[in-house]
Amino acid sequence: MKTNAYLAALYALAHIAFVVPFVPAANVLPASLGMISMTSMAGTLVLSARWRGVDRLMGGPDKSYVLHRWLGFFALAGALGHWALASSLGEGALPVLSESGEEAGPIAAMGLLILSAAAMVRAIPYHLWKLSHMLMGPVFVLATYHTFLVASPLAVGAAPWVVMAIAGTVGLIAWGQTLLRKATPSRLVKVSQVTPFEGGVDVTVTSDTPLPAYRPGQFATLAHNRARAEAHPFTIAGGDSHTRRFVIRAAGDWTNRFATNIQQGDDLRLGRGVGRFLPRLDANRPSQLWVAGGVGITPFLATLEAMAPDSAAPVHLVYFIRSRASAGVVADVEHHAARLPQVSLTLIEDGAAKADNARCLSRIVARLPKGTHAYICGPEGLKDLLRRHWETHGHKARIHSERFDFRGAYALTDLVYIGKPVWNVARRAGRAAWERAHATAGS
Repeated sequence: MKTNAYLAALYALAHIAFVVPFVPAANVLPASLGMISMTSMAGTLVLSARWRGVDRLMGGPDKSYVLHRWLGFFALAGALGHWALASSLGEGALPVLSESGEEAGPIAAMGLLILSAAAMVRAIPYHLWKLSHMLMGPVFVLATYHTFLVASPLAVGAAPWVVMAIAGTVGLIAWGQTLLRKATPSRLVKVSQVTPFEGGVDVTVTSDTPLPAYRPGQFATLAHNRARAEAHPFTIAGGDSHTRRFVIRAAGDWTNRFATNIQQGDDLRLGRGVGRFLPRLDANRPSQLWVAGGVGITPFLATLEAMAPDSAAPVHLVYFIRSRASAGVVADVEHHAARLPQVSLTLIEDGAAKADNARCLSRIVARLPKGTHAYICGPEGLKDLLRRHWETHGHKARIHSERFDFRGAYALTDLVYIGKPVWNVARRAGRAAWERAHATAGS
């Protein structure tokens, strides 16, 4: 988290340093905040367009979502700060439109504030949130109009102006591509098997024609076969050239309806396999620790299915479940562990005390050879637990994980984390001012 804070500070300071030579001192902060908002909004639209090259550069779609969250915060904070501090000065690109450009600014800032607030209200149904979030595009159009037509101390053609022009153009292209992209994946598949379990459903879909290849650990989207149906991502739990298996936990409005209503014979739309969470299964792999929580077993289940017995480096699989009934696929995992001599399975049920579960994981991590690679898929609490034990026992190799939050550009916990140091600085400054005032009054 400290690294994220440092990078965030560097991002803001880089914008300020870039603007300083081009505007009067009194206008540096509002101009910098405007530029931060503009480039950040463009960045969120580029990440939302899901360009493959961008996802690869980021290290996977989940990393793109995390950056999307941070850029969303910067876009909102920059817009509100710019709105509060900026004043008309100079000329815009078309002086005759400068007044309308100024009027567009507050509308864009207010729209960004409302849509960002909606993104943090988890009670809003997914489809309504998704519809509201698509309005970020029109807000960006208004922000772009304001940026280049408002009377501004930043001269037309100056380096920051050019950067924002490029960002605006790229952002608009990305939004346009998102609008033109088909709302649902193009591969039509049929549900061939449905196995409900406590709290979810195990679904297998089949295609009449060969499906695009996927790598164990990747995810794909599923959608109902109707116009404008929402496509939701799920990790692939297994499959062959004509089938894909998904183990889906009913954790929201969409997944609850899906788990309740899906039936054998239903038509669905299937997306291609994507993602960079790829446990090693080749014979040259290093020693590995796989940690799964609940349906977080799915990427490992697909990897186990693809593995052949060998005598190469061992794989230690630790599987946390609430109960065998709620896990759904325990029997499959045990079957693969029995047929693969390189895999050792530790099954931990939540019926035991939390402290006992933590000690069990600690003992497993302590026995691992140095250089072991760790992969984890599960809730954030389980990831934090593994990180603590990983550091405590001196392991240096990276812990591979994915993080997905499909409800908004950023979460309330991120805002609390980012805002806390700001609040602490403001509180200390206020206390110092209060003490100086009382000292002066006393003298």
